Amino acid sequence: MAIEGVSPYLRYDDADAALDWMERVLGFTDTVRWRDDSGRTFEADIHAGATKIGVSGGGVSDEGKNALLIVHVDDVDAHFERVRAAASTEVDPPADQPYGPRTFTITDPWGYQWNFWQGEATPPE
Repeated sequence: MAIEGVSPYLRYDDADAALDWMERVLGFTDTVRWRDDSGRTFEADIHAGATKIGVSGGGVSDEGKNALLIVHVDDVDAHFERVRAAASTEVDPPADQPYGPRTFTITDPWGYQWNFWQGEATPPE
């Protein structure tokens, strides 16, 4: 039995605003939205490369937002420039981490942290 991957699923009060932000700021691809009778999105899929992220509208979990989402990219500096240009908040520049990858993090307007990685983590020697 092998693990084939992980499918993140995020809850937002306003899925449409979150999806629009992920597309505009992070460069993700909006693929499908299911809407209720009022036109609000209650379920959606968005892609970060080959990874599908499920999004739910209509309320956040009572347990809080305890997720850190790691997005693997081939050029973290170029992606940082894109995010910095589109974001309305300050974003710290990429940094080489002692555990291997070059990373930067942005927190979306709803409190989720998106950590962009170039390279893999390496175990300590």
